[in-house]
This record gives sequence, structure tokens and C-alpha cells, in this order.
Amino acid sequence: MIAFLLQVALEIWSILQEASAYLLLGFVLAGGLAVLVPAGTLMRLFRAGRIRSVLWASAIGTPLPLCSCGVLPTALGLARQGATRGATVSFLISTPETGVDSIALSWALLDPIMTVFRPVAAFLTAVVAGIATNLWGVPHGAAAEAGGPPAAEAAPGAELGPDVHLPRGGAEASPRQHAARLRRVFTYAFRDLLDEMAHWLVLGIVLAAIVAVLLPASLIERYLGGGFSTMLAMLLIGIPIYTCASASTPIAAALVLKGLNPGAALVFLLSGPATNVGTIVVLLKFLGRRVVAIYLASIAVVSLLAGYALNWIYARWEVNPAATFGKAGGFVPEPVKIAAAVVLTGLLISSLWRTPVPEEWGRLSDRLAGLIGFRLTARRLGVPAAAALVVLYLGSGFFAVGPGQVAVTTRFGRIVAPELGPGLHYRWPWPVGEHRMIQRDLVRRIEVGFRTEPRRDTLERALARDLTLAGPRFPVPPAGTTGFWFQKERVPDEALLLTGDENIIEIGFTAQYRVQDPVAFAYTVADPESVVRNVTMAALRATVATMKVDGVYSTERGAIEARVLRDAQALLDAYRVGVHMVAVSLLSVHAPEEVHGAFRDVASAQEDKAHIIDRASAFASEAVNLAEGDAAAMVQSALAFREQKILEAEGDALAFSLREKEYRRAPDVTRFRLHLETLEEALPPAQKILRPVGRDVKEFDLWLLQPFAGKKAP
Repeated sequence: MIAFLLQVALEIWSILQEASAYLLLGFVLAGGLAVLVPAGTLMRLFRAGRIRSVLWASAIGTPLPLCSCGVLPTALGLARQGATRGATVSFLISTPETGVDSIALSWALLDPIMTVFRPVAAFLTAVVAGIATNLWGVPHGAAAEAGGPPAAEAAPGAELGPDVHLPRGGAEASPRQHAARLRRVFTYAFRDLLDEMAHWLVLGIVLAAIVAVLLPASLIERYLGGGFSTMLAMLLIGIPIYTCASASTPIAAALVLKGLNPGAALVFLLSGPATNVGTIVVLLKFLGRRVVAIYLASIAVVSLLAGYALNWIYARWEVNPAATFGKAGGFVPEPVKIAAAVVLTGLLISSLWRTPVPEEWGRLSDRLAGLIGFRLTARRLGVPAAAALVVLYLGSGFFAVGPGQVAVTTRFGRIVAPELGPGLHYRWPWPVGEHRMIQRDLVRRIEVGFRTEPRRDTLERALARDLTLAGPRFPVPPAGTTGFWFQKERVPDEALLLTGDENIIEIGFTAQYRVQDPVAFAYTVADPESVVRNVTMAALRATVATMKVDGVYSTERGAIEARVLRDAQALLDAYRVGVHMVAVSLLSVHAPEEVHGAFRDVASAQEDKAHIIDRASAFASEAVNLAEGDAAAMVQSALAFREQKILEAEGDALAFSLREKEYRRAPDVTRFRLHLETLEEALPPAQKILRPVGRDVKEFDLWLLQPFAGKKAP
């Protein structure tokens, strides 16, 4: 609980630092506007026609610094003095929705788009409501009857602030008159106006701090990210409750930074200050139901339309409000911020001391007393509050150590428990005892040469593409997310290294490590991550400085990683940092960006050369292999022909030998058979008829006939 209160206090101080300078300037301008503007001139403008009076009332009411509680009697006084009903309604809307102080605060906590769009939307809302009231509202006679006393009974300018005029006859004011006028400006700004909104401004800053500490961004992204339902919800919240324009600004800024769309925040900024239950009740009595209905309908319709228009502008211009809100504080020097925050804090404390609690808070206290049966006073709350504070203080010593974590507890700076494991533990509350939680089994990562951190233009592109941002500054994308954007940023000062052959090379790498000794990690060095980063970079520079650029580009990357890991671990052990290096990974190795194109051209030329050589070698190998194949085929063909001839000759010789053998055995028969075979071979187409003559088969008659049809003798 104590830690939560400290976080809220730090967030409150941060908001005060960012907003105090602009808020003080806004109060000074508001005081000058209220003191130096003649009330008689305003009244003449508020009576000038149905539309002209509305325009003047809207334009004059927009910069005036009055809240809902202060503008109500002022507007009713204008009605008594003869202002048109539409001018009264316009003044009721435009004045509380914006003011010089809230515009200055919008510039400090929001962005230029919202700072310009907010008063423009307030002016349009007031114009629409005023013209609608003059056209369709209650007739002027009825309004005059319900308006109260005549114009002469009201003191001109009493509600708008003191009316200071220059001396008559054109004479210049004396230094005493200038000093008196300046004193009245500061009195009105930092007494009258600040007293009117001090409680609400403090409440708004405290609520904004609580929202920034407690509300997770994923909750608003999932349930209140955008759409008509979100703007309608902000409208329903803003209409009944009371909040001044300055108090609602830090709340809207905190909600947008948590993920609320700017259109819904604008609906809250327009409806919250312009309406509340008390104002509606008074207006029903003095202006009637019809005018109040027009009044509320105009605020609702124009606020929703303005919210849609603002969302369209942010999407059209590809601007992410999370990246632009709260950037105006960068123009103010830090000492000026601190001084302004101290001055504004003192003024707020003084105003809270002399100003009673607002009536709305008193009515809430009465309702609470009716529920519990007794009224809560400071005396009755003192003892329970003190007891609660003591319990909270003593209870702040309890802490839980999660799985994979260890805790190191100290008492007056001395370590009393070096390694507390998972579970519930107790130590003496701050400032006697403290503890530090260390994730021991977590593999930590450092990035050298790049950062996974999105830039402003990256955020705008991601917003335009409806992508959820992810990275070190953003939560894990919720379930159902269709896509997210993750951007790596180059850091050339870390990435440029010198190789052994005097070439400059750009390297991006990561180093993973985990805690080995929690006490050494927490108390030996002030910033262990910086030590690990610097040691790893030193080891990498020393390694790369001994190698040639070609080896770093290609074959030596694994050796570089192993050597850097070994050298970095040795240095970290010597420094007793208490970490164990897990891995070093070279993610990108290339030439510097300025000469990267030339290196790419050289590499492309070398690749082309190697490609041409490979193609020529392949062609030569192919031709040689084809020639060798043809030669082998010819040799094998010749060998086969030789074998064929040899086998044929051997076959013929064998056949001749067999015939000769048969001839010797039966010469006549063999001769007769050979004679017949020769005739068959010589006269194949002719018909041959053999007729034996005697007993001897060798004696026969040979008849030769014509061939059959279709055949011819040779």
C-alpha cells in the first residue's frame, strides 16, 4: 500500500511538473481577461439579435475562465439584464467547457490537435444550442416572466468580474493605477478563480494519477478502445457529474495515454464541465423543460459528432495520440517546471486552506451520514485514520517472492537476508528495512547496435493500419489481435567497429545472460545492464579488431560469437557482477549505411564472376564428358564388331568342318544335299519338282515351273 501511495505521489508530481507553468500562465491571462473586459460592452452584444447574440455569447464565453458553479449565476444575471435566451444558453455551454486556463492546460497535457479542436467544438456546441433555443425555445415573454428581477436590479458587471476603465478624457493611467490594476488581475486569478476550482483541480490531478498507476492499458484497449459505445459511455458519465474544464483535462490525458480514443476523451471534456445534476435542476426552474431539453440534446449530439470528427482527423493524418500527448512540456526548461510546480502547489494548499468544501462534496457527506447514522468529522476520523495509517505502515513490510525470484532484504542498508526464496516474507517497513526482488531464472537480453523501440512515425503507421503496438513500452497484444507492429531502431554509435584490415563494419548483436549471484548483481554495481553491455561491446571490438573483414562477413561469425562469450564472461567474473553469460548472437553484419550500396555492388559483381566461372566450368565438364562418352561408345562398338566377325568366322569354320566331316562319311549324299541347297538358294521363287528316276536318290528329274500368282522369277 505504501508503495502504491508513493507511485501515486510521484505521478501527481509529474503531472504538476508538466502542467504548472502553462496553468499559471492560463490563470494570469484569465485574470487579465476578467478584469480588463468592460461588462457594459458584453451586455450590448448579448442583446443584439437572435443569431448575432448567440455568436457573441459563444465567442466571449469560450476563453472566459468560469466553471459550471460560477457560470450559472453569471448566466442567470445576463438573462435578468436582457440577454436573449439563446445567448444565455450559449454562454452556459461555451464558458465552462473551455477557458484560457484549460486551453493552456490542454497544450501542456494533450497535443496541438486537441488544444485547437476542443475550443472550436465548444464554440460550435454553444452556437447550435443557442440558435436552437432562440428558434424553438420558450417564447421571450414567458422567459422574461420566469427570469427574475428586471435588468436594472442587477449590478452590471458584478458577475463577470470587476470593470476597470481607462481615465476619462484620454489621460494615461498613473503608475499607481497600473499597479492597482495588476494587483486586481493577480487577485482575481490566484484568489477568486483559483478558489473556485482548487478542490476540483486537485481532485482531477489525483484521479489522473490513480488512473495512470492502476488502470492497465490492455483494459481500455479491449473494452474502451473506440466506437460509438465508448463515446456514449463517456457522455453518460460526463453529463450528471460535475468537473471543471481544468480538472477534467489531466483525467482525459491519462485515459488517452492508457488507450482511450481521443474522440471519447473529447466527449468527456465537452459534456463534463458543461453539465451536472445541480445545474440541470436550477435551469429547469429558471429556463423551463423545453430549453433544458434543447440544451442537453445539443451538447450530446454535437459532442458525439465532434468525437467522430476528431477520431477521423487522427486517423487521416496518421497521428497516434499516445505519441503526441504531453509533449509540450519539452519546450519548458526543467528548472522552470520544478519552480512552477512548487509555486502552484503552494497556491493550491493556500486556496484549500481558506476555501470551504464545495457544496457537492457537502451533499455527498450528508447522504453518507444518512446511510451510516452519524456525520463524519475531522475529529471522529482522526483516530481511525491514524490507526489505519499505522496498520498500513506496518503491513507494508509484508512482501511476496514469486517463483523463480529471490529477494535481498536490508536493514539500515545492511544485508540481513541475501537470498529469500518464493513465499510470503516480512521485513521492517521503510525507511528501516527495504528489499529488492531479483528474477534469478530470467534470461535477460541486451541489444547492441539497434533497439526494439518504435519511433513516432512508426507509431503513426501502425495506428493507420489498425495494428496493436508491441514492444518494451507496450503490453502484450490482447487475445484476438489480428496483427501488431514491432520496430527495430539502429544505433550507429554502438554498431560501427574497426576490423583488423582497417575496414569499418556495422554489427548488430544481442547478448543473453541471467543472474548468478543476486547480492553481487544488486549491490556490486549500480547498473548491471550497462556493465554487461559495455563489457560485451569491449570484447566484441577486441575480437573484430584482430580479424579481416571478409572473415567477419562470412566464415568467422561462429568463432567471433564463441570468443566474445568467453572474454565477456571472464571480464564480468573479474568485476564480480554476478551474472552468467548465456549466448552472444550476431544478428546483422554488413557495411556502414553510407557505403552499403557500394559493398552490395561489389558483392554482386563477385557473385556474377563466380556464377560465370561456374557456368563455364559446367559447360567444359559437360563437353568433356560427352566426348569421353562418344569415344567410349565408338571403342565399344569396334570391339563388338570385332567380336562379331570373329564369332562369325569361327561359326563358318565350324560349319565347314562339320560339312567336310559329313562329306568324308558320305560324299555322294553330301554332294546331293549341297546341290539341292544351292538350287534352293539360287532359285527361291521358282516351283521346283524333283522326281526320282531309279533306286538311287541321286538320280532324279528336275522340273521348273512358273511361280505362283503374284510372284515373279528372278
